[in-house]
Amino acid sequence: MSITLQISVSLIFTYPVLLLDHWYTCTKPDVYSYYTKDYGQICRRHGYTELNESDLDISVTNSYEDEDMASNSGLNGLYRPRSALARALYEKQQNDRHLQEFDQNEWYRVDKSRLSPELQEKFVQLEPDHETKEFLSSSIDKSSWVWTQIWYLLAKAVLKHFWTITDINGWLGRGSMFVLSAEQARTLLGAAKRGSNNAGSVVDIGAGDGEVSRRFAHLYTNKYATEISGCMRKALSSKGFTILDTEDWWREQRFDCVCMLNLLDRCAKPRSMLQQAKAAIAPDGVLLLALVLPYKPYVEVTSDHKPEERLPIQGVNFEEQVASFVQIMRDEIGFELAAWSRAPYLCEGDFAQAYYWLDDSVYVFTPSRT
Repeated sequence: MSITLQISVSLIFTYPVLLLDHWYTCTKPDVYSYYTKDYGQICRRHGYTELNESDLDISVTNSYEDEDMASNSGLNGLYRPRSALARALYEKQQNDRHLQEFDQNEWYRVDKSRLSPELQEKFVQLEPDHETKEFLSSSIDKSSWVWTQIWYLLAKAVLKHFWTITDINGWLGRGSMFVLSAEQARTLLGAAKRGSNNAGSVVDIGAGDGEVSRRFAHLYTNKYATEISGCMRKALSSKGFTILDTEDWWREQRFDCVCMLNLLDRCAKPRSMLQQAKAAIAPDGVLLLALVLPYKPYVEVTSDHKPEERLPIQGVNFEEQVASFVQIMRDEIGFELAAWSRAPYLCEGDFAQAYYWLDDSVYVFTPSRT
């Protein structure tokens, strides 16, 4: 009995460290942390790496090629904690320090010299407001919960053999995202002269756990959502969303605002989804759309993880890809640009750092009248 108990206790405290050691040496989070206009990776030697194409979740292997990254101590290799847990905590401290020093206003800036007169006129300058900073502060706090993060690692190591990453995050209640605060959404819709005045209905397509749209969905009277993950649908219902069928949501009802927030690069048929959205928008309604740039589609549910329909977005920098996407929406899909901005697609962090982000382009479109 005592031997069994000793073994059990040993496993409880040893396995997480072994798992962490495996994670630390073999799997670093792949997340784009863009910061310059030409998409240079930010602070590669301090642990900011590329996005795993499957999702924003912290889950993918990545081998570092930079010699500085091998030590990653910030002290030219003179200090390197020996245990996996100590190394992880030390490097997290280093990464979080660089996050604190980073100018968050960079998330919202564009190079206007690269924009056409139309895009310059319809650009809405946003900035990190109180709600954005609250999300970041909460992410910093959660990433410091050591045993909670170890629990996430343990649960994920087991559940990934049975569930998708989306379902795992839904069940664990982790990995929440942030794009627009209520005030930022109000500003963008106002610039498009499409304020909700607390009336009408909004539907979020592929809503996940609803955290992204929850922040501004209250601008509308009725909240709807679609989502294929059962775990996420439960989370949406708990937040007051009415769940609609993922195939037929657009056929009968009309909405004052259709939200497609970071969906087009994750769905198999983005063109079809946009046509459905166009059919579902009420008179004087809008499409509120967010798209991560550069455009790198990845579909979780297809065997080769490639979309069946691909948007031919061109360009080597953020501004060029925005221009290309707006032209596709106008010429091929039938949407006119009313307003747009740039904002970070934020994600709660983990052992590596407090939070991650991608470059998001955010648009308000209206169906073409012709």
